[in-house]
Amino acid sequence: MNEFELIDKYFGPLSGYSLSDDAAVMAAPAGCELVITTDMLNEGVHFWKGEEPRFIAHKALRANLSDLASMGASPLCYQLALGLPKGTDEAWVAEFSAALAEDQQRYNLHLSGGDTTTTLGGVCVSITAIGAVKTGKAVTRGGARKGDLIVITGAVGDAYIGLKILQGDIDCEEGRYFLERYRMPSPRTHLVEEVSRYGRAAADISDGLMADCGHIARQSRLKGVIEPHKVQYSSYASVLLDQGKVQASDLLSGGDDYELVMAVAPEAFQEFQDIAATYGVDLQAIGHFENGTGVVLRNENGDELEPLKTGWKHFD
Repeated sequence: MNEFELIDKYFGPLSGYSLSDDAAVMAAPAGCELVITTDMLNEGVHFWKGEEPRFIAHKALRANLSDLASMGASPLCYQLALGLPKGTDEAWVAEFSAALAEDQQRYNLHLSGGDTTTTLGGVCVSITAIGAVKTGKAVTRGGARKGDLIVITGAVGDAYIGLKILQGDIDCEEGRYFLERYRMPSPRTHLVEEVSRYGRAAADISDGLMADCGHIARQSRLKGVIEPHKVQYSSYASVLLDQGKVQASDLLSGGDDYELVMAVAPEAFQEFQDIAATYGVDLQAIGHFENGTGVVLRNENGDELEPLKTGWKHFD
């Protein structure tokens, strides 16, 4: 198929209107500001060569929705830039676009435009997601205050285990669970109003808890103190920890969780936790922010621990 046939057949239906113009025209909903984020996924870096196209589509879109959620923004639409090697068959595109259609229905947004091209290398997917937040209510990384709790929206480390299973480094009975956590993150879009209300600062956990908590600490000019003994892992990850197949330091620094890490006032935590529970989200308070710089691990005795690594970094 040529480029325009491909767009009309597989991506036109995702928009609900024509994609024949050079650009999309949109306005912010009344009383709201637009929040815009972009993530790029490359074959061999963010997913395996030969990965099923549906998993690539789900991860590409959901990674962006997680960024919106961390800002307290509800999704509106997205732009898709898709680079495909010459010779990619039509079935690949059909599966990819069907997965996007599923997530559009799930997360209530639509495709507003984009671009398609050929690549000399592997598949490249770039999505720019656009969301809306009430004017003046966007949550940034720089709003944490001394004494705020470090709060996460769920278990971390499962995606790291999924990656290690794909790499052949870990073998376990619950492999399917961990692979799904790696391939199909669950952005916390249903909590955006509460994130905007209770979160003084927030980031999504894409590079690893240690790294992304560090982003908040740096922008807020504070030190983040994570207490590993307060972190609750999934029941499946806990089994692997007990068996010595994984280390807690790896789960704290592994990326691709797409949970949220937030700074929350201590007096607001219980109320936030109760509301999140009604959505099936178990908030965890795992530390606090204090004067200083960086992010550290501290045990029950108040001793600082040396982390083996802090998280994923491109170009290292």
